[in-house]
Amino acid sequence: MKKLYILVLVACLLATGRSYSQDSKFNISVHTQLGTTKFSGADHSSVELKQFAITPRATFRIDKVWAIGALYNYRSAEERIYLVIPGAGGGNAETKTTEQYAGVLVQTYLFDNGRFAAFLEVDGTMGTSKTEVLSGLDGTPTKSDLYSSAFHAGGRYTFFKGLGAEIRLNRLAGYRKLKTKETDTETNQFDLFNNVLNQVSVGLSYQF
Repeated sequence: MKKLYILVLVACLLATGRSYSQDSKFNISVHTQLGTTKFSGADHSSVELKQFAITPRATFRIDKVWAIGALYNYRSAEERIYLVIPGAGGGNAETKTTEQYAGVLVQTYLFDNGRFAAFLEVDGTMGTSKTEVLSGLDGTPTKSDLYSSAFHAGGRYTFFKGLGAEIRLNRLAGYRKLKTKETDTETNQFDLFNNVLNQVSVGLSYQF
């Protein structure tokens, strides 16, 4: 129900019309994501995920509809797993994953009256991912090459001389590929409307 509500809200925003009065060509924005997510199973096993991510973007407005740009992302996530084994009790395992990647993006503006704007965005990125075992398990750090592409939706409110606030629904649809050299393995993942609320980010932007 929450996913449906968000999608209806975005659809209503995008359907309000195409009014263009945006003269600024460049936009710089920085978004952050910070939070803790917990999951529990019927056998009392649990997973706790703490993450921090920051994503700066720079875009150039080609015309009233299209913009192109570049992005960089840094993400750090710590995952603590409490696993219950019948007849043997339970135990903790804790890992830390650090990701860095950069890429290019394309935006299309569906509404922009100079103060309010709504846009869709698709990006393609490449970078690295490293997972370390902090406690509970034996293992060496795993390093992987990371390739991804994702589809996002966003809105902006400009409140003072080009300075604005943005909210984004990230990774409404996305693809990730991890290639681990040490083990010569490849993992592919496709997501569609997966954990939409956990992918929301807020940030500031400046247009000039």
